[in-house]
Amino acid sequence: MGVRKKYSPKSLEAGIDRYFASIRRTVTAVEKVETGEKGAKAFTEQPILSDTGEPILYREYVVAPTLWGLCESLGISLTEWGKLSDRSLHPELSEAVQKAGALMREWKEQTLLTKKDVRGLIYHMQNHLGGLELPERGEEPLSLSEKRSLLRDELDDGESEE
Repeated sequence: MGVRKKYSPKSLEAGIDRYFASIRRTVTAVEKVETGEKGAKAFTEQPILSDTGEPILYREYVVAPTLWGLCESLGISLTEWGKLSDRSLHPELSEAVQKAGALMREWKEQTLLTKKDVRGLIYHMQNHLGGLELPERGEEPLSLSEKRSLLRDELDDGESEE
């Protein structure tokens, strides 16, 4: 990464989009429905439809998005990302940088709300995102209200992450 890359707003956004597209996929939400055959119960998977009648789609991250991964994909160092993220140096890149931060926060939010074991994410948030304070607890999973509280704190403080 010795060569410093120059990014326009459009090329930085395209690079960010490429990175996220390379680690996730769009999945149709499905549910198991009994086929109604007699004897042994048999099930088939059918798409879950929204209130508008359309299949519900969601993003599934196969690999967790990271700032390191984004920088590697863009061919820049973390230091260079910090410079690109500095609004006083590069106000023209602010929108693309905010998009990257929003996509990372979306993944964190989905993970906190949908996964049972989020200790790794909480560790990361505590140690790398400004010292998230948690009450002392054992190995039991967080309740939904505790997860929501963490998310509120993260979203309130998330602007400083970029």
